[in-house]
Amino acid sequence: MADIVVTEFLDPGPIELLKQKYSVHVDTDLWNKRSELEKLVGDAIALIVRNRTRVDAALLDEAPKLKVIGRLGVGLDNIDMEACKARNIVVCPAVGANAVAVAEHVIATTLILLRRAAYLSTSRVAAGEWPREELSRGHEAAGRRFGIIGYGSIGQHVGARARALGMHIVAHDRYLPPDSPVWANSERASLDEVLET
Repeated sequence: MADIVVTEFLDPGPIELLKQKYSVHVDTDLWNKRSELEKLVGDAIALIVRNRTRVDAALLDEAPKLKVIGRLGVGLDNIDMEACKARNIVVCPAVGANAVAVAEHVIATTLILLRRAAYLSTSRVAAGEWPREELSRGHEAAGRRFGIIGYGSIGQHVGARARALGMHIVAHDRYLPPDSPVWANSERASLDEVLET
C-alpha cells in the first residue's frame, strides 16, 4: 500500500518529488472509485485531493494512519473539517496558489459579458469579415462599479485588475476588519450593497 494517495490530477513534477521519499499511488479517477479509494487509504499517511473527492467521516474511518490532507485549491466544501479535526488530521489547502489564474478568468469573463456582441462575432472576423456594427456594440469597463464578494487573495487580485481597467471596486468580506489596509483602494460595503452594484 502507498504512503500517499493522489485521487485527482496533479502535475508530474511534484509527484516525482514525493516519490523520492514516499510510495505514492496516483489515479486521477480515484475520486470516482469509492470502494477502491477506501481500500487504498488504509495505510496512507497523506491524501491529496482536488474538489471532486468526497472526504467524509466514513472515508476517514478507513484511514487510521492518515495525518494530512492536501487540497489542491482553496474550497473545502468536499472535506468534512469536523471529522478531520476529531481525528487530528491536518488539512492544507493551497491558499493563493491559483489566485492570479482565477482573477484573470474573472476579468476575462467580465470583459466578454460587457462586449458580448463583439465576442460573438469572433467566427465572422476569423472568416475575413469585419462586422463593424456588432464589433462596436457593448459596454466599456472603465467607470463601472465592480462588486466583489469575498476580499481575500483572489478577491484582491480581481480588484487590482478591475481597478487597472478603470473600475471602482465595491467589496464585502465578513472576515476582514474595517481598518484593514486592503480597504485603502476599495469601497467596503455590506453584502446587500455589493449585490446591488
